[in-house]
Amino acid sequence: MAFAQGKLGKMTIIFYPFAQLPGVGGIPFYPMYNPSTLEVGHTVTHECKPLPKLSDLSPKFVRTNPRSLTTELFFDGTGASPSNISGLESVLPGISSGLNDVELQVQTFLKLGYQIGGALHRPSYMMVMWGTFFMTGVLTSASVTYSMFDAAGKPLRARLKVSIKEYVDINLKLKEIKLQSSDVSKSITVVAGDTLPQLCYKEYGDSTLYTKIAEVNNLDNYRNLTPGMQLLFPPLTSNIQ
Repeated sequence: MAFAQGKLGKMTIIFYPFAQLPGVGGIPFYPMYNPSTLEVGHTVTHECKPLPKLSDLSPKFVRTNPRSLTTELFFDGTGASPSNISGLESVLPGISSGLNDVELQVQTFLKLGYQIGGALHRPSYMMVMWGTFFMTGVLTSASVTYSMFDAAGKPLRARLKVSIKEYVDINLKLKEIKLQSSDVSKSITVVAGDTLPQLCYKEYGDSTLYTKIAEVNNLDNYRNLTPGMQLLFPPLTSNIQ
């Protein structure tokens, strides 16, 4: 269901302000090209306590850690491919007029994911969606490599390597625990900007349930949600897990 006519859809990154409302009130960012790779890290923490006079260590499980995502975004301003700056000018008002396409896209990403927002006093949270991959998190690092410069010294190409650490709001986790003991189905009205993984994350604290919810609601394509559509979200105690 994540593919349209055999082709993988465009990666979407939504920068949003409130951890407990993933995607709500966010600003979408569409990279010019889909990345060639996604490196997803999974780590487990164990604690080792050496015993006196014994060399053998017995690791004790402590926790599983949030996932990490590393990928590289490519931007091209040579004219070899269509530009992708629609709507970005509003993110950098008064500054974007002096930037070329590559600079505008890179600086927009950094403003949304790296710079501290005035009212929030922190950078935005991020929701990454691509094919069947979904993750909410925060930017931990961004490294830009510029190449091919014009006569004025402005970059014509750039590679932006980003690392993101998964972030799940604790209130949503508590909500998930509560929902697991509930036996009541919910009907939700889709509004503009809603995505099925986002709604599953909001209702269950688990975005990966979107395929099951799509089946429950007889959706052929989970990406095609229409504002006003009614979706049924059964309790986790049912067979949707």
